[in-house]
Amino acid sequence: MTQLITANFSHRPGRTIASIFGVALGVVLVVLTVGLVRGLLRDRGERDTHLGFELILSLRGQQGISLTSLPLTMPLQLADEVKTISGVEAVVPVGQQLEMKGESGLGIRQIDGVEFASLATASTVRIVTGQPLPPSGDLMIVDVRYATGHKTRPGDKISALGREFTIVGIYEPETGARMMIPLTTMQEIQSAPEKCSMLYVKCEDAAQQQLIAARIAERLPNLRIIFTKDLPELFAYGYQGFNVFLNLVILLAAFISALVILLTMYTSVTERTRQIGILKAMGASKKFIALVFVNEALLVGMAGVLSGLGIALLARFGIVQWMGVKLALGWDAIGYAALAGLLSGLLGALYPALRAAQQDPIAALSYE
Repeated sequence: MTQLITANFSHRPGRTIASIFGVALGVVLVVLTVGLVRGLLRDRGERDTHLGFELILSLRGQQGISLTSLPLTMPLQLADEVKTISGVEAVVPVGQQLEMKGESGLGIRQIDGVEFASLATASTVRIVTGQPLPPSGDLMIVDVRYATGHKTRPGDKISALGREFTIVGIYEPETGARMMIPLTTMQEIQSAPEKCSMLYVKCEDAAQQQLIAARIAERLPNLRIIFTKDLPELFAYGYQGFNVFLNLVILLAAFISALVILLTMYTSVTERTRQIGILKAMGASKKFIALVFVNEALLVGMAGVLSGLGIALLARFGIVQWMGVKLALGWDAIGYAALAGLLSGLLGALYPALRAAQQDPIAALSYE
């Protein structure tokens, strides 16, 4: 059987290479798409950890697009109550608003509404250029990454939330939203006085954050508590919509690979009809003939998986080094890609293998 398989590969190298490339394309699609989505989301979560807070509190049942982008429905009075809990050092109310518009007119951007004086006191945020954010007005500060990428500086204008804001300062470190406006301005825009989206909590002792979270949960059971240290993984794996999208990508890649192998093996069965007849005349069983084609397809699938992973690793290196985009290459993505490649080889070979096994030996021998 091994000699039959290797002889077919060497006799039709072009078709074999094309089939391997088809499977490899599906593997690359899975690995890079999953890695890119997870990498960007994890980076978003990591930026939210830069502020130096340990806990994020929001109302249970508060519905938003993401884990930390929620409407302004939380009463500000809750901040005062949380401050009284033992172990809490500071509580900072934050309003967050997503805008379906990027700087080029497309995409999504998030804007934070903050009381900058209390935020700067409790967090690691500091102004590196320009002035601190005032408590009110159509004014804005942006982080260093945004300022560098968009070549903005104090005095420039940005249109957001239906208004025109003037940049007054640039801050570091990078944050999830990349831009901040006064909380009172956001409340005015959203017609939500004395409301915020969530509370950032800084603990007196970060090592005691689990205990402090338990105290908050006991005192205020209507609050949802998120540990900021968990945000990278929650962003990368906690979005149901993105997980559905990634599963569809995996299914699409497997379908493409299976279709390539199906067409290849079907054509191979047609061209090797006479060979099949000779094998049957020599006493080869249906199982033997079917296994020849199945094993061929599995070898093609395996070679495609290995080639695809190699191409994906090279592409990842180029994307990270030259484009500066974070791409998370997890073992789950590699496992899904490998499984999709091998299953596509098996499924793509089933019909051609069964067709070859069912051929009449006399008709096969007389085939021209």
